[in-house]
Amino acid sequence: MPKKSVENTAVRLKAILEILASQDPSNPARTGRADVLKQVLERVPLEGTEAEFLASGVARGERALVTASTKLVKAGWILKEGRAGWSITGTGRAALADFPEVEQLQAALRGTKESQTVVTQAETHSEEVLEEALRDASAVPAGQPHGSHPEDHYDGPSFPQPNAVAVTGNFGALLGGEDWAPADPAVQLGFDRSDELWKLTVDLPSGDYEYKAALNGSWDENYGYGAHFDGANYGFHHAGGPVTFLYDHATHTVVTKPDGS
Repeated sequence: MPKKSVENTAVRLKAILEILASQDPSNPARTGRADVLKQVLERVPLEGTEAEFLASGVARGERALVTASTKLVKAGWILKEGRAGWSITGTGRAALADFPEVEQLQAALRGTKESQTVVTQAETHSEEVLEEALRDASAVPAGQPHGSHPEDHYDGPSFPQPNAVAVTGNFGALLGGEDWAPADPAVQLGFDRSDELWKLTVDLPSGDYEYKAALNGSWDENYGYGAHFDGANYGFHHAGGPVTFLYDHATHTVVTKPDGS
């Protein structure tokens, strides 16, 4: 990760705490995580390579910030509220007062007393998560969801995930199910603990397809083109054969990857 991007991510983490600290603690309505991230990126806009888009259509800097924000949760400085909210803890407020400089705050997150820049293996890796997932997708047999082995040690996702994710569209019947049926087992994705992406590889004949990502077996929460809530359908032309769908709940983005392309 370029030095400037590292510095910007550090400033943005501090901005998350500042925005959450500005909320009225007596107000039960919490600012959603997506709104906080939007405000942060308005304060510290993406620069240079940070603004480059990954395969998912999400900017590198935004994806890096989502991953880096998990450190605030693990430090006990912010809490996950419901499915997509954040709130600051008393410890988080104290951290803002005790570590007024960005370098001090990041040193505290890293568990050291000396000033250091914020670059961790997780943050560096975050820029390649979706590309690696796309490259590895073909290793899973068609129709089989990806996922970590149940015997692996797992502390749970770094931010709230839905109970189910489906890519529901005009190809459900081709997979032995129903078209546009969000609860159909044939179009359910599996959650991969290693990169916190939802994945499914299926075999489709040549044709033009449309779909949306539908959560929790219904249309109540669904995302379409551009990761917009209740947005227009995603569409793609497929030459035939295996195709992998990947859904990132951090950004509500879906990527399709034809095998071998």
